[in-house]
Parts: sequence; structure tokens; C-alpha cells
Amino acid sequence: LEFRSFISDFVSQKFDSILNIKGSSGEVQFDHESKKLNLIVQTDSQNDESQQSDVKALSGGERSFTTIALLLSLGEVIENPFRVMDEFDVFLDPVARKSIIDTLINVGKRMTHRQFIFLTPQDVSNVDADSMLKVLKIRNPTRVARHNPWNS
Repeated sequence: LEFRSFISDFVSQKFDSILNIKGSSGEVQFDHESKKLNLIVQTDSQNDESQQSDVKALSGGERSFTTIALLLSLGEVIENPFRVMDEFDVFLDPVARKSIIDTLINVGKRMTHRQFIFLTPQDVSNVDADSMLKVLKIRNPTRVARHNPWNS
């Protein structure tokens, strides 16, 4: 029970610190008896009225950022050698996207015992590769026009 409480508090603190990057704050509430997880997000850490306990009420970008914050905070206590995120930035605005990409890269570089794979259809030309970060870009597929008998 004490270990469960420690993990819950640790995840909630990490969640809040990641949300702080974007000027938000939050809390993860674990209800172990009913096996539920509740998120409380305050989109503006200076404005108590911006607090939401229903994540569906957040905008698409806020919801995406909150989801990534939750995944990163949970990942801090889960031991697995790989983490893969696909299309994590689809609903993010350019400012939030840059912020979350920087966060993901920094977290990945700190956790040298894990390998991170981030997949995105978005442009990553502003992400610089280095000795700890490899950026791979797949060429767009060549599309062959097919004859459609219905359009004749």
C-alpha cells in the first residue's frame, strides 16, 4: 500500500512538472479501489477557473499535450526498454508541438537505458540529429494514376 501511494504521488508530480512546461498544471488521481484514473488539468496555472476534471472539455491540442504528459509520467515508473509514440503531434499547434518535441527529446536523452521511437507525418526538418538522436525521414510514396472506368 505504501509503495502504491509512492508510485501514485510520483506519477502525479511528474505529470504536473511536464504540464508546467506549457504553463499548465495538473494532477493524476489514482482510485485503486475502483481501478480508475482521474486527471485534473488547469490549462492556465495562474487561473483557477481554467481547471478541468473532464479531459474531453480540453481543446484538441490541450488534450494531446495532456495525453503525452500522462504517458511520459507513467513511463517514468514502468521499466520497459522501448517507448514508441505514433502521430503524437497531430492535433498540436506549432508552439505546443515544438515544446512537446523538445520535451520528448530531453526525456529520451536523460533515459539512456531506454530507446525512444517517435513517428510523425509532420515536418521534422527543425529537429537536429546528434550523437544521441537520429532523425529518419521516409520518402513520400510514388503514386501511380489508375484508370477509373467510372470516370470516363
